[in-house]
Amino acid sequence: MQFDSPTLFANPRSAFARSFFERAFQAPGVVEVTIDAQRRHAQVRFDAPLASGDQRAIDLGRALSRRDAARPAPDQLILPETLGLGSSKTLRLQRYGRRLSTWTVRSQIEGRVRLHNVSLLRRRELGQAIEREFMNTFGVDRYATNELTGTVLIHYNPREIRQDQLVELLDSVLAASGDAPISPIDLDLPVATASVVLAAASRFLVPGLAPLSAVVFLYSVIPSFKSAYEVLFKEKRLGVDVLDAIVVAACLATNQVLAGTVLGFTLSVSRKLVEKTEDDSKKMLLNVFGKQPRFVWLEVDGVEVETPLERLKVGDVIAVHTGEAVPVDGEVVDGMAMIDQHTLTGESAPVEKLKGDRVLASTTLIAGKVRVAVTSAGDQTTSAKLAQILNDTAGYKLKSQSRGEELADKAVAPTLALGALGLVTTGIASATAVVNCDLGTGIRMAAPIAMLSSLTLSAEHGVLVKDGRALESLRKVDTFLFDKTGTLTRERPEVGRILTYGGYSEDQILVWAAAAENRFSHPIAKAIIDKARALNLTVPATDDSKYDVGYGITVEVEGHVVRVGSARYMTHEGVRLPASAQRELERAHDEGHSLVMVGVDGKLGGALELQAAERPEAFDVINGLRARGAQHLAIISGDHERPTRRLAERLGMDRHFAEVLPQDKARYVELLQKEGRTVCFVGDGVNDSIALKKANVSISLRGASSIATDTAQVVLMEDSLTKLLYLHDVSRDLNRNINRSWGLVVVPNAICIAGAFFGGFGVMHSMIFNQIGGLLAVGNGLLPLRKASALRAQKERERLLLR
Repeated sequence: MQFDSPTLFANPRSAFARSFFERAFQAPGVVEVTIDAQRRHAQVRFDAPLASGDQRAIDLGRALSRRDAARPAPDQLILPETLGLGSSKTLRLQRYGRRLSTWTVRSQIEGRVRLHNVSLLRRRELGQAIEREFMNTFGVDRYATNELTGTVLIHYNPREIRQDQLVELLDSVLAASGDAPISPIDLDLPVATASVVLAAASRFLVPGLAPLSAVVFLYSVIPSFKSAYEVLFKEKRLGVDVLDAIVVAACLATNQVLAGTVLGFTLSVSRKLVEKTEDDSKKMLLNVFGKQPRFVWLEVDGVEVETPLERLKVGDVIAVHTGEAVPVDGEVVDGMAMIDQHTLTGESAPVEKLKGDRVLASTTLIAGKVRVAVTSAGDQTTSAKLAQILNDTAGYKLKSQSRGEELADKAVAPTLALGALGLVTTGIASATAVVNCDLGTGIRMAAPIAMLSSLTLSAEHGVLVKDGRALESLRKVDTFLFDKTGTLTRERPEVGRILTYGGYSEDQILVWAAAAENRFSHPIAKAIIDKARALNLTVPATDDSKYDVGYGITVEVEGHVVRVGSARYMTHEGVRLPASAQRELERAHDEGHSLVMVGVDGKLGGALELQAAERPEAFDVINGLRARGAQHLAIISGDHERPTRRLAERLGMDRHFAEVLPQDKARYVELLQKEGRTVCFVGDGVNDSIALKKANVSISLRGASSIATDTAQVVLMEDSLTKLLYLHDVSRDLNRNINRSWGLVVVPNAICIAGAFFGGFGVMHSMIFNQIGGLLAVGNGLLPLRKASALRAQKERERLLLR
């Protein structure tokens, strides 16, 4: 139904227009309303064609004409925040449930929708903001924005996210972006393509198009001339861009326009290919570590209300059901669930979560239901911080790429000399062919593609490379310096010997100590409780509990008053330690262990020896590094000399440093570097920040819980040193991949140079050989993605079997 008025519809953002929108959508069946100020009319579209005397038309007329027509209540219609923004002469709103939006459906099938908005036209920044929004949105599989048509195509899972929720996310991006600037149209590749077509047509079909072809060709290679000018006159050096400019000029001078357009087209494609690979790699990296749901079930007065994620506050309680992703970092306050958290922690098997346990955003609840108190939400969750790091990771420039460009630039002068020789001996055509045989085009594409592919492969192995340069540097490391506590040993100690006094059995002492510690979750309590569980002992309930901070615990268990704590605590409580216990204390101290005393009814009943739990994989990892060429392996620790030395001897280390304060660890890194060594420091990321920064390569085992504050270049997301070997292999393979790419680029161009001198090769020959090398190198750079895909499929099969 159309309404015409030269005055009422002159401004689609006026107060009248707003009222028209509000009233029109109150009528049943109205799905879309458009106000066109240029044509001075409004159109109302219904959910089905109108018939004569249609009641829906009558209802619409009443809604628009009644003076007392009520405005829609807030819980009935939601108008877009951007309603008054923009300068377009046409404003169209479409209805999605209770939500009205300027996004309109162009086409849709189950699980796929194409939405249009005039605000997206020629606004590249807005398109990028939309892609960032969907990049880690749970339920969105694929997406693509098109600034030329003003559309966004979304492939989604309707079981995980609804269409009105997608529109709400798009509206939030529009509101946050404000009035984004209009972007210049990127005509680089279209003009380069048109240039090739015109050159071919003028060469073989219509010779009269030759002048136009030359003009379009010259326009298409303007970026090359700009780059050559920057390099030659501002940076005062010879670069590959200078060679490209010389070849273009020579092609114009010798009427080899078709060959020149091939060069221009190749340079344009290479720029687009690297840009697309970087974008795709970011998306793949995020898919590896999971996505975040954008809507949650918030508990309000005992009722679950669907709420946008960004509205959550710390302390809110949400419900998470079977099959849903956990939307926030939080603590379980009620319920029980099995959670798959392999994407963040690397654990292959689902883990059980009960009241008091911590859960992480982007993990998946595969069974049960829990109520979770929010501890961090939005951009403060582990998953969101991980997403930001991954976005930054793909932006790092690989050193091999820089070295490749440097080597290619150094080859410019010899290439020009060979070109001059070719000009004198064989003519300008062969000389141009020689000059066109540069190495920069191929390696500029192959090196970053290889790096981004290797980053994805590392992520599939459960290794987050925060700085891409570390991946390239690791293969050159000859010295590995391991922090002892939390790296070669686990943070949580384990119970070793159980000492008894006064006739009590080992099981009695352990059970009473576990009963006293049962309400606590610190590492010592967990070690004692785990030991009791490992021996299948039943832990009795306590009648009363008293906790003295800094000393110990007093409880009543099975009619006995049990005290658990340090020797100092026992003395404070009047429990005398016999001489034998004092000797055991000194012995444990010398070994680097500690004793937890257990008092029973005012006398010493026993003691539990706590010792560092050595990582079971440590020995194999050390041997694996030796096999991979590591020349020097060392331990650094704040622990005593004797236990540190024993661990070093047991693992076959070359050196150890004991009783080192955290702030002094960086000094030992520098000491090794002054000896001419390239050092990789492997620490726990807590008190090693200075040492991590000093090292050539820094690796942390802290996992997902500390990725935002960790200063290490690499984080092993799973609590296992074995990932270090996988990372080393990826680094080594990356170097081999780039060396192969160099060979694939150099060999065809060398053949072409020989052909130019001795076989009469011309410019077109050099174009063909140059492109062959470049394409082979790009294909080689993508090889790590095959390994990543195979590894992903294998892990998916294993997870399905576990379920």
